[in-house]
Amino acid sequence: MSSYLRELAASDCSSATLRSYAYALLRWFRFCHDRLISWDRAERIDVREFVEHLRETPNPQRLRRRLAAPAPGSLNPRTGKPVLGRNYTSRTINHQLSVLFGFYDHVCSLGVGPLVNPVPAQRGRNGERVFAHHNPMEDFVLHRRATYRQKAPKPNWRAIPDDAADRLFGALTCNRDRALVSFWLSSGARASELIGLRHGDVDVGAHTITVVSKGSRARESIPASVDSFVWLALYLAEGTPASEGGPLWWTRQGQSRRPLTYHAARAMLQRANKALDTNWTLHDFRHTAAQRFIADPTFTLVDVQTILRHASVTTTQVYLQPRLEDIVGKVLEHYAKPARPPAVLDPIYDSAAVHELLGLQP
Repeated sequence: MSSYLRELAASDCSSATLRSYAYALLRWFRFCHDRLISWDRAERIDVREFVEHLRETPNPQRLRRRLAAPAPGSLNPRTGKPVLGRNYTSRTINHQLSVLFGFYDHVCSLGVGPLVNPVPAQRGRNGERVFAHHNPMEDFVLHRRATYRQKAPKPNWRAIPDDAADRLFGALTCNRDRALVSFWLSSGARASELIGLRHGDVDVGAHTITVVSKGSRARESIPASVDSFVWLALYLAEGTPASEGGPLWWTRQGQSRRPLTYHAARAMLQRANKALDTNWTLHDFRHTAAQRFIADPTFTLVDVQTILRHASVTTTQVYLQPRLEDIVGKVLEHYAKPARPPAVLDPIYDSAAVHELLGLQP
């Protein structure tokens, strides 16, 4: 396992990727330990039992909720977003299989594991790896799911309506949180990108912030609203620790203040959600910013792609799908329109002659 993680680290994988892969492998090793299965003698039938185990066993993260929390899988009446289910999601199972396939592919190459990878690979029609030798001049073809891969629902996005965003902003209790939410809503930055800001990454004169993009890890400047910099100035005026190149966001309580982390920012949003009985997430802010840009006719699709820093414009096109509340409003407006009056002939025409010309019954 250490050798596999070193391979990933040498391949320039992020620390978050290494953490995710390590926990996925730990989940598999615990399953093998409980079943008295040696990991280096695991067979395909063991992988099948593991998938069945994940589909039926509750996720321990879901069991940590309070009793007053909404029922898993139900819809939040205020946001319309589903509450996470009790079991592992299909995407988690597919990610687990991908991790195991890479792990056993690595140990098989070293000669310390089984002779054959027990995890089925995603294959094309003729047995080749999907897109292994794809001609870039040809279109991609969707292949059949590999064995044990789950049906993943189509990814969708859900922006926060303007009135709900105003209520959420009003539920915040400090200038730091207001500055964070304002930047998220106006810049479209990812949660981790904004939290990673440091002193020197903010250009008030140009109304831009410099973030480290999640995928490319390149330092890129993105615009933000004037209100965001106003809230940031109010937050900095409270006497937060400031040093050249130091973290911009800090915790507020405790004698020894620490740099703000992603989990602390999520806890801040969860407190606001509890007060409003909602279930918005940090990534919903990015969806909201994208929807606002798309709805503005002055922005082109390429402009929005540049702001969101998507590698392909196809990813940006997901935000072209209308929101459910917009469709409901248009449907209600359609049925609220008065019925059109029946068409009648102008009095200057002879009714009998027109009916005879068009072959209509009088």
